[in-house]
Amino acid sequence: MIASEELHNPLIPQLYDIVWSVAMALIVVAVVVIVWIAVVRSRRSNGAPRTLREQRLAELDDLHARGVITDDEHRSARAEALRG
Repeated sequence: MIASEELHNPLIPQLYDIVWSVAMALIVVAVVVIVWIAVVRSRRSNGAPRTLREQRLAELDDLHARGVITDDEHRSARAEALRG
């Protein structure tokens, strides 16, 4: 087995190894935190984005206006769309 002193480049101070190791660890932690925040925010959004919800409600209103769905179907579908 090779001793750690034999693997170290004598032209580069050992402090640089420590600094780069810490920098890489901080980058990994930052990526994990960013992913965690994205997951938490996506769970709080409570369903579909607002524009998709508005599109669905407009579609239901159009179907109802054309007589494709009944009043009861329209009410229940709107309630479901609003729940998310």
